[in-house]
Amino acid sequence: MVITGVLGIGLGGWGLWLETDAYLDRADSRDKISRACDGLVDPDRVLGLDGGTDRALPGSGKGDVMFDLDLPAALATLPAKCRIYRVGDPGTSYEHFSLSVWATPSDEYAQVADGWVDPFQARIYDRVDDVTREADRSVSYPLGDGRLGVYTDVSVSVKAVCTNKPESKTSVNAMTVARYALDDEPVTDADRRTLAELARTAAERAAAKTGCTTTLPALPSELPAPGRRLTDAGAAKGTCGWYADRRGGRLPDLALSAPTASHATEERCLLAVSEDARSRIWSGLSDKERGQSSRRHTAWWLKTESYFGDEAGEVVAEGIGTTQRPLDPGTAGALPGAGVWWASSTCDGEPAVHTLTVEYPYQKFIRPHLRELFKAYVDDVATRRGCTGVKFPTDFTS
Repeated sequence: MVITGVLGIGLGGWGLWLETDAYLDRADSRDKISRACDGLVDPDRVLGLDGGTDRALPGSGKGDVMFDLDLPAALATLPAKCRIYRVGDPGTSYEHFSLSVWATPSDEYAQVADGWVDPFQARIYDRVDDVTREADRSVSYPLGDGRLGVYTDVSVSVKAVCTNKPESKTSVNAMTVARYALDDEPVTDADRRTLAELARTAAERAAAKTGCTTTLPALPSELPAPGRRLTDAGAAKGTCGWYADRRGGRLPDLALSAPTASHATEERCLLAVSEDARSRIWSGLSDKERGQSSRRHTAWWLKTESYFGDEAGEVVAEGIGTTQRPLDPGTAGALPGAGVWWASSTCDGEPAVHTLTVEYPYQKFIRPHLRELFKAYVDDVATRRGCTGVKFPTDFTS
């Protein structure tokens, strides 16, 4: 009985010590997160991601530590970000969470159209069979009707539109990222909701701190999980619905789409050629068409994108051998070296820019179809969003 009592006291003391230690770790972690992210997020919600942890620390590398949003110079310090690491065994840490905040317009957070940035790059690097069956990341899904922002399989971006436009800024934006999921670990429905709540709170608080007067819509009741697996293009819906009847020949037979929304600030459709179709197309190409191209460990794809309002004023194209080129609202043109063609219009009184980006060398093999494909896409957007004054590029032969 004495031995049992002593063991009980010892185990009880050990348990109390562990509980106290965990409490102190969590309190310290909460304080570090709050200071690093300038009080824009609830540290307990951040610690609760990915099953929860009591130990976390902010990054100390360049760009990891947050700014100070104290007025009056707050807008001048944007963009900025904080990155939080999960602490494991002694001497180890893991990517956990990041928050980025920026004001529009912002060169650093411009929308980039670039035919050399491959949406299947990770799978190509890993030499996965049937590389275009799944993309490295999902396309953007709208938050509700889209006016609040967008989300992907690992991130949520919320836009706070400024009605007073302080310092000529039109909006303050916040993006949360589940960095633990960047290596293909799935984000749960609960974590996706948490990321959305953290992003909305951060955007609202950042707007208040920077003098941006705004009223944010509520989050939608449901956030469907964005997929990365491409499906039969013939059954495409949503942002790829315009393409369902246009496949065949050398055109893509796979699609990755997202739901459309009446007030989305951006939308994307990714189309790709399956391994079987690529083998068939390759065997039918002439030696002249093939040139120096190789079909090994490559992906053939194209994507269409549209940006509305704020985002339309921040679209640029860049690629190998080309300088960064703004794709200004009210203009249209082509940069074949970057694999980019663009059109513009006015949708609900706001500027819009529409892009077609095609992988090289795939663009060589389908050039006769580019005009009709792009026109079909822009016409679909114009019909859905009530767009007028469409300006369309004339050159698809360069």
